[in-house]
Order: sequence, then C-alpha cells, then structure tokens
Amino acid sequence: MSEQEKKSPLSNFTPGQTFGIGLGGGILVLCTIGFFVLLGIMFKGNFSFSGSSTIGDEVKGPEKFSACLDDGKYVDTVKQDISLGASLGVNGTPATFVNGYLLSGALPYDMLKQVVDAVLAGQEPDFDFMKDEAGEIVKVNMPNLPDVVWKGNINASVSLVEFSDFECPYCGRFIPSIDELLANYSDKIRFTYRNFPLSFHPQAQKAAEAFECAKEQGKAFEMHDELFKLADQGSLSISSYKKVASELGLE
Repeated sequence: MSEQEKKSPLSNFTPGQTFGIGLGGGILVLCTIGFFVLLGIMFKGNFSFSGSSTIGDEVKGPEKFSACLDDGKYVDTVKQDISLGASLGVNGTPATFVNGYLLSGALPYDMLKQVVDAVLAGQEPDFDFMKDEAGEIVKVNMPNLPDVVWKGNINASVSLVEFSDFECPYCGRFIPSIDELLANYSDKIRFTYRNFPLSFHPQAQKAAEAFECAKEQGKAFEMHDELFKLADQGSLSISSYKKVASELGLE
C-alpha cells in the first residue's frame, strides 16, 4: 500500500473544511445528549410544555385546592349563581343589590353611599343613576343565598349582594367603592360576592371556581382580592390560582 493510500480521508480536505466537519459533528453530539436529557426530565414528570404550568410545587399547588379546581367541583355552583343573577335582572357586571335595589355598573363611593344612607334611614332610594333604560328603578326580592359568606356585620339590616366577574375590568374598578363602604359602615351593612362570569371572558369561569374552592376552606375573600390583583396584572391562569392558593396557606 502506497503512502498516499495510508493517509486519513480527512487529509484530502483543507484545514477549514476539516474544522467545519469537526464542528458539525460536535454540535450533533451535543444535540443528541440534550435530547436524551430532556426526554428523561419529561418522563420524570418535572417538565411541561403547558404555558400554565411551572416547575416544582407551584405546578401541583395545594393538593385539596388543586383537586377541587382540576375536577371542576364547583362548575355547577357557578352556573347556579349565573342563573340566579339572570333571574334577578343581571345582564352585565358589576351588578349590586342593596336590599334588593339594583345598582348597575362600577359606581363611585359617593353614589353607593347615597343609596345605603337612604335605605338605612328607612327611605326608598330614588336617584337617576339607579334607573334602567326604561327610566325605572329595579327592586327584587332577594332569595336566600346558598353557602353565603358575608363581610361586615352578618346580622346587619342592610345587605349588599354583588354579582361580578373576576376578569371584568369594571368590576375591579368597583372594589375601592365597596372597600370604602365597608370601612365606614362595617357595623351597619353586610356584603357578599356572587359569581357572574361573562361568556366572552375566557379566564372568568375558572377564576370563579377558584373562588369557590377557596371559600370551601374559609378563604373566600382572601382569594377574591388576589384574583382581582391577578386580573389587574393580566395574569389570570390555573397555575396562578394554584400559586395564590399556596401563598394563602390552603390545603
């Protein structure tokens, strides 16, 4: 065999070509290693391509809360709230009943206060901002609410029942009015929240279920406040609900 025949096949390439071949082979090896590492992680269940999941405990969330949310335990409960609201004349959010008088929209504190003051004084509130499109003030007989949780004086003679949507920006803007009212009238009124997720808000239904799952563990209004914070940040998602549940100490 001649000396030329004994030479390596790479000897026929220029130094630049030899470097390119070596670099390509190295990249191929690294890609192969990376593929098998990623595959191993996936099989161990620590990785997900889902945009709503993260690594570690935040994926699973508290066991009881996560099972409640994932299994849709309160889907029907939320639907019942929607049906109740619709039967009372709710067609948008927020909609708040003060002893049965319907107030539509995110009213400022001063307007809300006028209605409450009138009811506390035993008078029938009659303000233009209360009137519907037909120029009428709507008053309903509020039925007993199932599984109700109140803020304020649970024995108060004046009840505020709000039908709302966690993804509704106007509902978020209404919170300061309610908070100020509760701060100033906490011994004279009671307030509760009912679910009315609107069909065109894709995250609202599951957020309502998260509220109910938290209510089950005695943290209804804590979750209520956090859900509206998430909505304000544009961060409503199942993974964020579970993360909040962990932070609230839910099981």
